[in-house]
Amino acid sequence: MAVTGNDDNRDFGASRRVRRAPERSRQLSLDAAHKLLITAGPTAVTLKSVAKATGMTHGNITHHFGSVTALHAALISRMAEELSTQANEAVMRLRLGEIDAPDVVDLVFAAFVDTGCGRLIGWLSATGAQEALSPVFDALSRSVQTYREGEPSGAVSAERGAGPIALELLSHALTASLIGERLESATGMPAGSLRRLAVAQLSRLRAT
Repeated sequence: MAVTGNDDNRDFGASRRVRRAPERSRQLSLDAAHKLLITAGPTAVTLKSVAKATGMTHGNITHHFGSVTALHAALISRMAEELSTQANEAVMRLRLGEIDAPDVVDLVFAAFVDTGCGRLIGWLSATGAQEALSPVFDALSRSVQTYREGEPSGAVSAERGAGPIALELLSHALTASLIGERLESATGMPAGSLRRLAVAQLSRLRAT
């Protein structure tokens, strides 16, 4: 039976079990996993913790995802699609002159730092779960291909345009999400230096 009315208020930390459609349960599980990622880090995203957060049983969560690795893969896949959609829109608006380079950098840094995406990518990479990262690279590849379709003919893709821009910007954003504050402090640079460097390089690559 579908849950209606105020029942949705009991989705997280519910005191009693409620029945939900499979897709609804899956999405609620991913929402809970994302919240745990932001508040407690990648190691807190487990089948048991997601079950507790949603009021579902451990068996229900296992039924939807099979394993914690699959849960992580599903979460990173959803985050990658959301990032790709936002990035595509931002780049198109940048080309139209509706926003500037700092706006694009802010969006990408927020996607990696504020959402926990960068920490999850780093953790999955460090633990050898490379296959779980495939959605990230697939989404990135599609986005870069989309950007290149609007570039001038004859542009050398390895020297300018979408490829170098994406590589520079994502490298800085990923670094910021993992060790940004300590790296800036250790090098005697003021807070936010990685972000400012990304803006400068994005502006330079667009101008060349």
